[in-house]
Amino acid sequence: MIAQASGGATVFLEHRYFGRSNPFQNLSTASLKYLTIQQAIDDLDYFAYNVKLAMPGGEHISPDVAPWVLVGRSYSGALASFAEVE
Repeated sequence: MIAQASGGATVFLEHRYFGRSNPFQNLSTASLKYLTIQQAIDDLDYFAYNVKLAMPGGEHISPDVAPWVLVGRSYSGALASFAEVE
């Protein structure tokens, strides 16, 4: 409701390796080396500056145009804090 009231958007990102975002066919030790906090932060940053979120008026919003607010609780909250420090 806050995003809607302020003309923003709410986006939920799926952490790699969960759901359909597993970049490998297996969960071997070799493939899990990419399951790190730094990779998750890099994914957030890449997403923020490369994805085009279509808004109702047809425009796109990126963090350099309108601030993005990362929120979460438990792991996702910690990740939001880590991304801020990064």
